[in-house]
Amino acid sequence: MAKILFLAHRVPFPPDKGDKIRAFHLLEHLAARHEVWLGAGADDLADLRCLPLAKASCRDACFAPLDRFRRAGNMAWAAVSGAPLSVARFRHPLLERWIEDVLREVRPDVVFVFSSAMAQYVVGRMGPGARLVVDFVDADAEKWRAYAERASAPARWIYAAEARRLIRFEQRALDAAVAGILVSETERRLLAKLLPDGADKLHVITNGVAADCFGVIPDPNVEPAIVFCGRMDYEPNIDGAEWFVREILPKVRERRPDAIFRIVGAAPAARVLALRATPGVEVTGTVPDVRPYLAGAAVVVAPLRIARGIQNKVLEGLAAGRPVVATPDALDGIAAQPGRDVLVGADAHGFAMAVADVLLGVAPANLGSCGRRFVQRHHRWDTQLEAMDRLIADAVGPPSAQVAA
Repeated sequence: MAKILFLAHRVPFPPDKGDKIRAFHLLEHLAARHEVWLGAGADDLADLRCLPLAKASCRDACFAPLDRFRRAGNMAWAAVSGAPLSVARFRHPLLERWIEDVLREVRPDVVFVFSSAMAQYVVGRMGPGARLVVDFVDADAEKWRAYAERASAPARWIYAAEARRLIRFEQRALDAAVAGILVSETERRLLAKLLPDGADKLHVITNGVAADCFGVIPDPNVEPAIVFCGRMDYEPNIDGAEWFVREILPKVRERRPDAIFRIVGAAPAARVLALRATPGVEVTGTVPDVRPYLAGAAVVVAPLRIARGIQNKVLEGLAAGRPVVATPDALDGIAAQPGRDVLVGADAHGFAMAVADVLLGVAPANLGSCGRRFVQRHHRWDTQLEAMDRLIADAVGPPSAQVAA
């Protein structure tokens, strides 16, 4: 059993969005096998209520409130210091002091950083016996490059600068680490190109699906509902919702006029809420559980034109046994077979035709069951996290090495 300091940029409770879902399952797995101290930023202040839950599963926990005033101050600091904005966002002196105390008093064997932004707290500050493992999740700098390509000035310049700063910061984090983790082989190759020094340290641990997702019972009498799940203040999801409503849904409704596009997810941005003015569009906002919406979907869609890493929304739709239509980018790192396990729409026309085929019963009748079977075989959390056990064991070393240290 190792002593692990686990740092996450967002509170892993509740596991209700992509990065929190992954962090939650990693933390849950480690806490069941090791002694874990958890430090996290809380940019959603409601998550602070989960501190007792964290302390029940960990030796200790500290959540730092990152309200909008704190975030604004951090952004100002980034502008002066030259730090990446996406790193500065998660600075907090409370968390810094708590981490210093844990490093000094606990002397952890492993510091596990979920999201490279949290490496700012430990690089150059760990004791000689600690080993750093960084879950980069995806090649985040590539996301900022993609934003820059799609934006106009001055946003284009800001995004491009963020990509450059982030590459420099992440290279320092990887230099200090014994291992880095990515969510897919594609992301590993991308980061290896961006961070050539230490590329041999990079490993892949893909995302899984929680067992309760497999318990969704599809409703055989569903309405022609097209469901898109995700946090709706996240730019790739906002862009995907707008693209679907403006360019895809009209083509679908030409073939199935009663089709409904249901956008399910927390914190819908103003641009998403505005889509309700379009006939056939519904925006739910926060829901306590997405599973009833998956069960009631005739088809689940992932119309993402900007996508990094493994898309949980795709895995959950497949696990629920629903037909899934996705862009090629949304399927990156998911080896489902197009036409058997999932349908692929590379452009608005192709996407619309695939969705309409499902709604009209033209698509393969066993599409949902095949997709479900694929996820059961290849994306269960318990099997995915066996690789993390090996990484932690390698980082800690054999018992004799621990005694010598």
